[in-house]
Amino acid sequence: MSESTFEALFEQAQKLSPVDRLRLMERLSMTLQADFIKQADWHAALRSTYGILANDPIERPPQPPLEEREIIA
Repeated sequence: MSESTFEALFEQAQKLSPVDRLRLMERLSMTLQADFIKQADWHAALRSTYGILANDPIERPPQPPLEEREIIA
């Protein structure tokens, strides 16, 4: 958001009644909390699973030989 857009938005918010500004602040606060909770959950999930398979490497078992098929022309 550009500085001029932010300033215009702020001016509009200043024109609201104190009760409406409080409601606006509460709604903005709720959306910010949801954003931070999502980010925190993502970081916590990454930390809890990081290196979980370090002592149990994934191995591919031997594969059977490929069967012969007709050539597609």
